[in-house]
Amino acid sequence: MDPKTEDKSTIEDKKSDDINLNSGSISTTRKIITFVIVCWALLAAYGLYTLPGSFLPLYNLDRGISVTVTSWVLAAVPLFYVIVCFPSAWLLNNYSSKRILLGSIALDAIATFILAAVGYVTNNTVFIAVSAILRMIQGVCGGIIDCASFSIAARLFPQHLALMSSLVQSTMNTAIAVSPFIGAVLYEDFSFLVAFAGPAGIVSVAFFLGLFVMSDVDCRQVPEEKQDRRHIGWTKWFTTYYLIIHTTFCQFLINFYIPILAPYVKDAFGKGAVFAGICLLVNTIGNIMASPIVGRIMDRFNPYITLVITIFTLPVTYIFLGPAPFLKGIAPASPTQLLVVLALIGGQIPMACFPAVLIMQDVHRLHGFEVTQADQNFMFCIYCSAYGLGGFLGVLISGFMAESLNFADSVSIMGYICILESVLLLGYCWWIRKTKQKAVLQDKEKICPKITYSESAEKAEIYYNAEAN
Repeated sequence: MDPKTEDKSTIEDKKSDDINLNSGSISTTRKIITFVIVCWALLAAYGLYTLPGSFLPLYNLDRGISVTVTSWVLAAVPLFYVIVCFPSAWLLNNYSSKRILLGSIALDAIATFILAAVGYVTNNTVFIAVSAILRMIQGVCGGIIDCASFSIAARLFPQHLALMSSLVQSTMNTAIAVSPFIGAVLYEDFSFLVAFAGPAGIVSVAFFLGLFVMSDVDCRQVPEEKQDRRHIGWTKWFTTYYLIIHTTFCQFLINFYIPILAPYVKDAFGKGAVFAGICLLVNTIGNIMASPIVGRIMDRFNPYITLVITIFTLPVTYIFLGPAPFLKGIAPASPTQLLVVLALIGGQIPMACFPAVLIMQDVHRLHGFEVTQADQNFMFCIYCSAYGLGGFLGVLISGFMAESLNFADSVSIMGYICILESVLLLGYCWWIRKTKQKAVLQDKEKICPKITYSESAEKAEIYYNAEAN
């Protein structure tokens, strides 16, 4: 027997021995249970990402810590979230997805329990240093959990990729929406300790659910999937990284106002941390409600539709957030105006971000190439990195701008930049449309090559000479 054939059969036998490692061998009921547990774990763990956004700036101000320093602490999570997303693809290609997920959840819970106790530290320097380190750990765990959740969901239900991805995204958005509000309530009604310890306990419950109930889904790369990547030309690489930049910018926009929103509503409207939490809640409710609808539209039609819509709507909506100075007579700043605009922005972000992975896969399939499990892991991980990078830059830059600009001027500048980015995105959509049309024509020519007039005449002369002989 050929050694290569023997190795392949051995690999297949080894994989088929463990029913839990092959998602195709898991029943539909077990798939649904596993998906629910994954979403629960993501909901509990990802909520720690934005949990302190509504109360930590005020808590630190009471301790004499500036908004800029607080923005660095908040930015630690998305920064290390970005860093870990790239090795997450390697982990998913080589190790059990269940072990990766549960290990990250356990470490996340431990770091959060320790962070809850750090509030008793009276020295501000030690408090900031330890808080930043623990937030870094939370960022690492959050990035791995996020990447694993997307890959597991896509592996469980590959025929509904857009819908499953949108449900995972909705889970993340639910965590973003609920956690700042819960954090603000726990902080105002109880203490700094309870604000962190309570959510950490929920994360611990998610760990035990995953440990005893969740099935292990194989997201690993098998040797047969390793392909020659020379076919991935500059068009595909440009598409991948441009869409990641676009997704990063969208996440930048939705994270930009997190550290400056609480001080703004306090100064402008006399509202406290609870109202700031409600604002972020409303902001993300729009995101949650739009996500499944967007996923269904992309599964039923194509991902380019929603992307093009946001080219025109997102910049206009963001300019009204401040509002911009020239709009104050039309839409003056008020609590109602702030809530409405935040809800509209939240609803448009998934329309702008979700199409990225599907468009990457669409362009990757040009000229008949397949998207392997390793390719899919890479796409999901780099897509998740855009969320962390956008969050890191948004929180960090807003903290610096808050030192010299007010809320209205800061968000107005971001709105003008959004207009420029939308023009570039419109140009990309036009270019990729032309590229796909050209690829289709090239594929048709390979199947039915065109015959020039001279070639046709030469073949006709050979035919008639043969007939005459």
